[in-house]
Amino acid sequence: MTFRRMVEAVSFSGTGLHTGVPATVRVLPGEVGQGVLLRTGGGEAPLSSCGLSGTGRGTEVLLPGGGSLRTTEHLFAALAGLGIYSATVELDGPEVPCLDGCSAAFARGLAAASRPAGADEMPKGVDLAVPVAVEDETRGAVVAAFPCPELWITYVIRYEERPIGTQMADFRPARDDFLGELAPARTFALASEMDDLRARGLALGGSLENALLVGTEDVQALGGLRFPDEFVRHKILDLLGDLYLLGAPLRGRIAALRSGHTLHCRLVEKLKRAAGTL
Repeated sequence: MTFRRMVEAVSFSGTGLHTGVPATVRVLPGEVGQGVLLRTGGGEAPLSSCGLSGTGRGTEVLLPGGGSLRTTEHLFAALAGLGIYSATVELDGPEVPCLDGCSAAFARGLAAASRPAGADEMPKGVDLAVPVAVEDETRGAVVAAFPCPELWITYVIRYEERPIGTQMADFRPARDDFLGELAPARTFALASEMDDLRARGLALGGSLENALLVGTEDVQALGGLRFPDEFVRHKILDLLGDLYLLGAPLRGRIAALRSGHTLHCRLVEKLKRAAGTL
């Protein structure tokens, strides 16, 4: 895949998907070899040193000294998809703004504020020596990573709701167009779970402006579906954003079945331990 380097700061403002609270996130150029540095009201820390949680219908990055960045996956997927691994991310608010419910707006802004990386600006990648896997037996969910010279993701989802059903898709950054084929895939929720989500203080900023709402027989989607398999494409987008939590590009073959943020975060933690970075 290609890598890029930030040359100017870019800012994104909007409402958080879960909190419904206005927030602003800024991405600033980093020094060569700096990696990804996170800043919030709770301090700052390298991404590679932060804790992870995927239990709140999104990913939360926990800074060692306190503070966190919540719902990072769409911004981080844009950074990963563009190959930006040296930057400072500053969040003003409790949650990264949702914007259009995918990575497209983030990716457009980041692309305009960056340039192709030079030969001396390439990030050091993460390679696998042995396969690594995590699973949730109660859900029949698993995500596994295998040694491979490039990142290659295969994702399978299965839902009872007819508009989704069973879908499978592949994404290979070295071959596929992130901006055209993955970044526009929007987040989604089931109509049957909305009351429970909001009772738990989640999805308070969700609307048809930033999400797909799936019923048993139909989908409410502003402008219709962008892809026939938009649901599984968004799952790959989420996984790509969660793999960015490694703080460096992963070279590996990833296979995910009925997975989600919790398993993604567990996989990242296991990969970091295997690489000796935890």
